[in-house]
Amino acid sequence: MPLIGIWRKSIFVRLMLTFLLIMVPLYGIGIGAYQWGVSALKRELSGAQTSQMVYYLEKIEKEIQGLKLVQSETLYTEDIQTLANNNEYLTDYERGYYLNKLQQRLNAIKNGSVYVENVTAYIPSIKRLVPAVGSISEMQEADWERMKLTDNATRSQLAYADKRLFLNAFFPPSYTGENPPLSYALLIKLSIPGLKDSLAQFERNESGSGVFLMSAAKDLLIFNDPPGSAQETIRELVRSELADDQTSGDGSQSVMLGKERYLYLYQTSPYLGLTLVSYTPERALFAGLQKYEVWFWLLSAAVLLLIVLFSLAIIRFIRVPLYTLIRSFKRIEKGEMDFEIVHRSKDEFGFIYERFNSMLERLSSLIDQNYRQRIMVQRAELKQLQAQINPHFLYNSFFILYTMTKRGDYDELMAFELQLGEYFEFITRNTSDEVTLEREVSHARTYSLIQQKRFGERIAVSFGELPESCGGLMVPRLILQPIIENAYEHGLERMEENGRLEVCFELDDDALRVTLRNNGGRMEEARLNQLQALLETDTYDDEVTGFVNIHRRIRLYFGDRGRYGLTVSNTEDGIEAVLRLPKP
Repeated sequence: MPLIGIWRKSIFVRLMLTFLLIMVPLYGIGIGAYQWGVSALKRELSGAQTSQMVYYLEKIEKEIQGLKLVQSETLYTEDIQTLANNNEYLTDYERGYYLNKLQQRLNAIKNGSVYVENVTAYIPSIKRLVPAVGSISEMQEADWERMKLTDNATRSQLAYADKRLFLNAFFPPSYTGENPPLSYALLIKLSIPGLKDSLAQFERNESGSGVFLMSAAKDLLIFNDPPGSAQETIRELVRSELADDQTSGDGSQSVMLGKERYLYLYQTSPYLGLTLVSYTPERALFAGLQKYEVWFWLLSAAVLLLIVLFSLAIIRFIRVPLYTLIRSFKRIEKGEMDFEIVHRSKDEFGFIYERFNSMLERLSSLIDQNYRQRIMVQRAELKQLQAQINPHFLYNSFFILYTMTKRGDYDELMAFELQLGEYFEFITRNTSDEVTLEREVSHARTYSLIQQKRFGERIAVSFGELPESCGGLMVPRLILQPIIENAYEHGLERMEENGRLEVCFELDDDALRVTLRNNGGRMEEARLNQLQALLETDTYDDEVTGFVNIHRRIRLYFGDRGRYGLTVSNTEDGIEAVLRLPKP
């Protein structure tokens, strides 16, 4: 019974006992999968080496393709064609100019690639040999044969001669013999040292390993290890395999040479006609693996099983209770408060669940209390705003009434009195804290018409069309008129002419934007920054109580604090206030 009690009350005890039960079967695990692991390791190493070899050959291919493109473009340049076809019309100065220009172009080709040793132009018409590096000289008999060097066995047309690789291009391109005659040729001599340096990426620290490059004729072209028995034997094996399989051009084999087993890989580029071969002693490649094979696989299998079983235990004793707790928190986020969670054991989760239920009950009570308090504050703020009728506005209204009466403008007087009546009826109504947006806009229009009686043509007021779908949207009262009043009080009333107040309505994807814009002058940056900070923090300031009041009531009414509310910013010549309301 005591053991059962401890088991039911402590997750730690359950985890430890489960762990001990898991460890017992580990001693019966064998090492039968070791060979599979060795093979997988060999495949991985071979795959990595093959990928490196493929990348190397592709890099060389791109270099050769680029060189052939530049070589082909050079055949059709003005300088070489002028020298080849218009020699008899050229002065010595012109001939020297074109020769120098051509040599500069050839030098640019040579310097553009580390795989180029020299570039030579052969121009029979002037019997000149123009190298990228070296002096321009007269063509000799051997040069006439060299300019015809070609090999069409591969698409790259790499020619192998004198243990060197060449790229040759003729004009005309269709030249195959003596007819039509050969006008000129451009021969690129590839740099064997440059190609050899690029093989350094395959170098290994293990003795006996090496890499070499074979030409299309399977001759040893470039190598980074002195020729030895291993290299010569592996080259013969690769040559034999390539002779038997002309379509593949790649492969890997393990071969015993003397007392050493080697793993060699080869990759052929059909475009270049070159074969790259890499070989490494397996002794160096898998050194130490046999020594630790038993312990390695025992540990691997033990860890694997331990992870699986321990994960199941964690799921059973920790994840399920935690998941229940997480779902409960998500229910709270959705506003659900009338529920409780139950745990069968009196362990740590049992205590957490009990505290959670107690917290939920207390939270529900506090939310209800806070909600009621904020509603009361909201109503008090509205009543305070209603009571803050601007005395200047009231005095000016009576003065306008007096002026109209004295003038005898009884029609306008009646209309103005009706507007004043509607204004004060709306501003002093206490029966509801919310109205339709259409009614709120109508009140703002009425206020603007009253102000127009005072300022006449000094200030032009324009109201955009309220979208029909938005007229019935319920909003807090007095969210537009105080902003318009602020525009008159702090900017427009000081303007002697060309005052402008615009109110427009725009619908976007998820909200209605009510923009109130005036040209009564910009707000000081310090004051604007202070106002924006107050709008973000919902704190009060005597100078901007109206803006903050509107902003807080909108957020409180619509709930989403991040999406709806008031923003204020400076324009080029005034202030722009934007009310963001939910789209119906």
